[in-house]
Amino acid sequence: MSSIQKKMWGDIQVDKRSRGWRVIPAFFKRCLHAFARYVPLIPSWRVAIHRWRGVIIGERVFIGTEVFIDDATPHLIKINDDVTIIARSAILGHAYYPKHFSKILKNSNANKKTVIGRGVYIGFGCTVLPGVMIGDYAIIGAGSMVTKDIPPYSVAMGVPAKVMRNFDSKKIT
Repeated sequence: MSSIQKKMWGDIQVDKRSRGWRVIPAFFKRCLHAFARYVPLIPSWRVAIHRWRGVIIGERVFIGTEVFIDDATPHLIKINDDVTIIARSAILGHAYYPKHFSKILKNSNANKKTVIGRGVYIGFGCTVLPGVMIGDYAIIGAGSMVTKDIPPYSVAMGVPAKVMRNFDSKKIT
């Protein structure tokens, strides 16, 4: 990448599994993001578009309509295989605070990856905050806000999301 391109676009980090382009202007990425949120009928297109944006997405993933996946730092989000994210949910990859609030609202998870484990089900209207790790085969109830890590094989719900029960891994088919 030439020095002129770096000045124009900055360093864009893309993981090997993201299947994205190395240099995509920020404006084009935001257009892709808006398009991905509202693509009707064909959910696999939404997954493909988010991969092009730099989100790391596994196989057999379903992303519903109007799902917001962070457009500023998509490379900080990893969605593993067999995940289902129902409509109007939000997955955040970074936290930004105005300068005058930075000391008060310091977030240790601001630059950590947001990881959604294998086989996770995220219900309608959920919010997953930056730096959170949701364990394999967890279920997140509708309208929940995930602020802390959720262990594998558990059901979590509420604002903030709390683990309501755990289930046996042998019961999963």
